[in-house]
Amino acid sequence: MVMSKADAFTQAGKTAVLQNIQGTVQFLQRFPPFNQMEHAHLAYLVEQCQLRFYGQGESIIKPADGPVEYFHIVKQGRVVGERPHTAKGGTETTFEITTGECFPLAALLGERATRTEHLAGEDTFCLQLNKQAFIKLFALSSVFRDFALRGVSSLLDQVNQQVQQKAVENLGTQYSLNTRLGELAMRHPVTCSPDTPLREAVKLMHEQQVGSIVAVDEHKAPLGIFTLRDLRHVVAEGVGDFSEAIERHMTRAPFYLSPDHSAFDAAIAMTERHIAHVCLVKDQRLCGVVSERDLFSLQRVDLVHLARTIRSAQRVEQLVTLRGEIGQLVERMLA
Repeated sequence: MVMSKADAFTQAGKTAVLQNIQGTVQFLQRFPPFNQMEHAHLAYLVEQCQLRFYGQGESIIKPADGPVEYFHIVKQGRVVGERPHTAKGGTETTFEITTGECFPLAALLGERATRTEHLAGEDTFCLQLNKQAFIKLFALSSVFRDFALRGVSSLLDQVNQQVQQKAVENLGTQYSLNTRLGELAMRHPVTCSPDTPLREAVKLMHEQQVGSIVAVDEHKAPLGIFTLRDLRHVVAEGVGDFSEAIERHMTRAPFYLSPDHSAFDAAIAMTERHIAHVCLVKDQRLCGVVSERDLFSLQRVDLVHLARTIRSAQRVEQLVTLRGEIGQLVERMLA
């Protein structure tokens, strides 16, 4: 029997994953909720996945496709969500999903079509898990189940006030600004010693796909932080010797909060201090790092950007334009 083109693509995608199961498992273990799942459950997920490629601009799923049949995890690239803009016409980008993030949980659990078209924002590879395997994994893994339900809990609560329902429907989020920072910083912080060569530190940041690295002492107390912003300064200043110790280029005595502080506390600190990363310290030991993206990428709440825009506005007309964004922000904080 001749294999159809679709079946051939599916088989090739499964083969690509099966040939590198361990590498795919290690990749997923860098991201929540996979970094907390039992190895057997994670291995099952990988074994049931296929790898799909989408060229820039290609539609991955859209409302017209009907009930969603696959759970997607972005392995490489970027996915954007677009919806019709009722007021202005055309479409608007409602969110971006990047490496390690997944979609569309609400539509899968609701056994419905997605309300948003998901497009490849650039050349993108996605791991696809079919619906039957998703349901089985949902039943097997309490960690995965909690993650999935937390992501759509708003859809299960029909007694919320209308403003909350509207905000959550627009947002599709699993976190609020009242969330403890300890819940957001789900991966171990990337650290090094202060005498680590700059080249090695940057290489480690690249390997771990993070935007910062924290220099710590022998007791894990934070001594300094080095970010991609600092790296830009190093390059711009023409530093030729990347074998220099990172302590020569890091920001010393970095600002920190406790894991019990809220995401809102971190957002305000980022705005006031013009920083994009906040260390989390408990008992004088570094226990996590939260970035601006951690706070807002899932919620699409860019409080820091909004505050900076308001502060830098030169004309009243600019502030008038921001009124709509402020209203949306309030709705999101109520969600």
